[in-house]
Order: sequence, then structure tokens, then C-alpha cells
Amino acid sequence: MEKQAVVGNASALAEFSAEGYCPKVLSATDSTRVMVVGMEDGQEIPLHTPGVELALAIMEGAGEVWVGDAPRPVAAGDLVVIPAGTTRGVRAKGRLVFMNVVSPPPTAADHDADRRPWPSD
Repeated sequence: MEKQAVVGNASALAEFSAEGYCPKVLSATDSTRVMVVGMEDGQEIPLHTPGVELALAIMEGAGEVWVGDAPRPVAAGDLVVIPAGTTRGVRAKGRLVFMNVVSPPPTAADHDADRRPWPSD
């Protein structure tokens, strides 16, 4: 597959589903994966503790990002950088669009590492 540049509005590139959050890969190499993620209100990426670096740029909406031992509120314009080995997760509070950059690309084991649901409010 030939690598191509991606230029566009994050909200227009994002996809949404009532079934769950929608990661759309924009670029993938051996060292980095870049995605735009669309989430509807209340959708979550479960808490997990992968061995990969993560950077998020919140493009539209608001939500919470779990970092370490607690959730942090995020909204359009916010940036989040989470070191490898740190517990993380994302929850939408309304429609949420963010860019996700992870390095190196996660494996199935990374997605399952210490995976658990968000605590009840």
C-alpha cells in the first residue's frame, strides 16, 4: 500500500457508530500509528496499561481522559501526552473527536494489558 498524505478537517474524517468508538487509521508505520477517533456520548475506551507512548489532540467536543489513577476533563484544543506503562482510557461527554498518535503501534497484548472498565461515577 502506497503512503499518502492526509489533509482534512478532523470532524469530517472521523467516523461514528452507535455500537462503539471508531478509530480510523490515517497513517501507520513500524514506528508510529496516527488515527482520528470518533466517539458518541458515553462511549469509552476501557482503562488499560499498554507499553506504548500516546499523544491525543482533542479536536471537537469534550470528555475525560484517564491518566494514571484519575480522570481528567478534556475539551477541544486540549493536548494529552501519556508515557508508556501509564494507565489510560477515554470517555466521551457528548460527541468527541480526537487525533491519537501512538508509538510504537500497539499489539493486541497492549490493548489487553490490565484492561478493565471505567469505575462507576
